[in-house]
Amino acid sequence: MAFLSLFYFTPMRKRILLPMLTKGVFIIGGATLGLPGWVSAQSGTVSAGKDFNIGTVQWSYSLGQPFHLQLGTGSQPRLNQGIQQTYQDNKIIGLLRYDNTALTPLNNCLVQLRTLQSAVAASATTLASGAYELSAFPDGSYNISASSTKPWGGVNATDALRVRQHFTGASSLVGLRLAAADVNASASINANDALLITRRFNNLTSSFSSGDWYFETVAVTANGQTQNIDLKGLVYGDVNGSYIPTSARQPVRLDLAYEAVRYASDAEQWLPVSADRALEMGALSVVVQCPVGLEVVDVRSVLNREDLLWNYQNGEFRLGWSNVAGKVLAQGEPLFELKVKGHSQSPWRMKDLSEIADLNADPFEMVQLRIPKVLPASQGWHIALYPNPANNEAYLDFDLPAGTGLVHMELLDSRGRVVWIDELNSPAAGRLRHEIPIHMLAEGRYLARIQAQIGKDLAFVTQNFSLVIRR
Repeated sequence: MAFLSLFYFTPMRKRILLPMLTKGVFIIGGATLGLPGWVSAQSGTVSAGKDFNIGTVQWSYSLGQPFHLQLGTGSQPRLNQGIQQTYQDNKIIGLLRYDNTALTPLNNCLVQLRTLQSAVAASATTLASGAYELSAFPDGSYNISASSTKPWGGVNATDALRVRQHFTGASSLVGLRLAAADVNASASINANDALLITRRFNNLTSSFSSGDWYFETVAVTANGQTQNIDLKGLVYGDVNGSYIPTSARQPVRLDLAYEAVRYASDAEQWLPVSADRALEMGALSVVVQCPVGLEVVDVRSVLNREDLLWNYQNGEFRLGWSNVAGKVLAQGEPLFELKVKGHSQSPWRMKDLSEIADLNADPFEMVQLRIPKVLPASQGWHIALYPNPANNEAYLDFDLPAGTGLVHMELLDSRGRVVWIDELNSPAAGRLRHEIPIHMLAEGRYLARIQAQIGKDLAFVTQNFSLVIRR
């Protein structure tokens, strides 16, 4: 099917491109052009319609060649120049998806077909399935790509590690992942990009020079056929393709539990954060909501200081670290320490994107971090059981007043049978840690019962805990 395109000039010389069907008959709509009637043409000849007060208008035309046409005189509208173009049954259909393992569909995104001069020839908005369709454009050469206003996300220190690995040659990024690594739009991938990724993860910067989204661009030659072209996109920085744009939550692979007790004082104090296992790690990403009443004022760590960034804002603590050489830590060795002030009984709550990755930038499935609980200054006696749930170790942490008498400890299984007993005779005042030998016990739920003689009359007081053992 062929179309005729006309440039229509208004009395103010404004040019408008007008497509006209050229298969047999040319028709110019008077209502659209502002002409007093209709002009039609057959076999290369246009004759004035009955509402015109001028004679027959004629011209000869050839496909792909310009022609000139003048209608009327004086202030009447005028068609001055046009060129015929071939509009075959061109159509492009496809899917727009995110470059993750699930190939998540990207809906409500704009797909555009542009000429080599960047003029938009056709556009469409993707459906819920990510599907789009472009049609009614002439033969020729084009580029097709997409854009999105969806939020940026899914990026943490693990992505920064992958960028560092690419820069050092340890592991290469290719395709969209390589393009998405250039967050500073410098046309090169290096440690500066890794640093910017960590800074944005920590909310120390709010944007990249490159923007938020990258979509591949595909060259297209239209020749009257229907073509199927699928497109992919990534947010800048998500070089491991972990983001799930349709999900409000991202993976959480860290848990932070209390271990031991500290007591608040007028001075700030350091709290060690350790893991429940030995680690050979390459990246650490922590996003945690701090307990109400506790404020983080500083961080120190055995991790390389130049690669570690942290931020505390509105009760949320973020920490990001990555290094291609990695770090080996023994079980219980602190990953970092938090300098805090205040006290709280509330828990720490891990949030999206919290994880530890190994030297290959593969996240560990779940790691438990442990931190002491900070309570108000001790009055009377206090006891706590950590960690809980427990794996191969568990402790009773005491804070005892002077003159404490016998402390009796026992552990009962789900049937009420006593499986462990121990006692402390007249222990010294202050803090004391006592181990429960749970490595000798089976998985399950137990009752820990502690009795102590407290006060001048050495009356027994009792405190019970539920203890869960998991292997």
